[in-house]
Amino acid sequence: MKSRITFRVWLSVFFGGIWQFICNIFSWKNKTPFWRVIGATITVCILAFTCMLAYAFYDELCGSSHRYGDYYATTVLGTDFYFYNDGPGKSYIAERETKKKIHKGLDWIARSEDGDSLVVFAKDGKRGFLSRRTANIIIPAKYDAAWCFNDGVAGVCERDSVFFIDHSGNPIYNRKFKREKNHNYTYHGNYFVNKVGDKFGLVDRFGNDATPIIYEDLFAMANNMWAMKYNGKMGVINPKGVIIVPNEYVGVEIYPEGGIVVILADNSKKRLDYDGNVTDDFVYDYTYTLEYFSDDFDKDGNRIRKPANLWSYSCDGHYGLIDKNGRPITPPLYYSIEAFSADLFECQIDEGGERLIINSKGQKVN
Repeated sequence: MKSRITFRVWLSVFFGGIWQFICNIFSWKNKTPFWRVIGATITVCILAFTCMLAYAFYDELCGSSHRYGDYYATTVLGTDFYFYNDGPGKSYIAERETKKKIHKGLDWIARSEDGDSLVVFAKDGKRGFLSRRTANIIIPAKYDAAWCFNDGVAGVCERDSVFFIDHSGNPIYNRKFKREKNHNYTYHGNYFVNKVGDKFGLVDRFGNDATPIIYEDLFAMANNMWAMKYNGKMGVINPKGVIIVPNEYVGVEIYPEGGIVVILADNSKKRLDYDGNVTDDFVYDYTYTLEYFSDDFDKDGNRIRKPANLWSYSCDGHYGLIDKNGRPITPPLYYSIEAFSADLFECQIDEGGERLIINSKGQKVN
């Protein structure tokens, strides 16, 4: 009867054999001078390899965490100072050359997107502002919340009241606003978005309501313009607070130099200038060639793919058909389009998989 070998016994025999093999190789007994030199060489190589492997392991486990952590935790302030993020209450600002710590016990800092000279810093649960050029504290940490300076002013909060200050810490007007959680109190150009409940409106530099607080959404875009949402549709407000694109579109994109692009209910797009005038009735994202399997075969017996008479184009993730003269044949209503033949196209009408056939005139044939 055969005895059963357990996995534990197998491991013991396996590694025991390896150990005996290693001991036999490096045993000096009965070895000639030549083999002793070979054994010594192998020993030195294995020792060196083991040291390098151990160093690499240590560096990856410990050293790299400090190396990469130092890189990503460091924020440059001007040319002479930097902020090192070591966690709440442990972060600090130091000189770049001497590494001397200037301000200790900080929680975090936040820099302005427009490169303002003042940055927000947090310490002991309060917010203040310091100079990124000199590292001097300009406005002490006395606010319960603060937002970055933008276009020369910054929003600050005491208890639940928000107001706006200049670089000297003086309010720019007397009006205060009740703070809404997770709302950003930052001026862009001449206005900031005020939120009351679930509605939004614009407030000017004098603290006056520039628009009614009626919008479902309102956010800053390029060139100090604003995209607004009202009754479920999107429109545009210009830097003077004037509605130049009425809220009748499903989407709005504003580019620094490319004008305004609006998205219609059928996913098609138009381009407008910054006064709201239509400059292009039809714009799109990309075009794609469509190919079909013809009845012709190559020398290997494979069907030859040929280009269809129409291309497809995309708008906002949907597809339509366009002819080779650039004239749209169908709106971009479909999730995908494939060519059946030169003049027949299979179009997926929804994500459920239903499809229909359209000819090159844009007519349904089934």
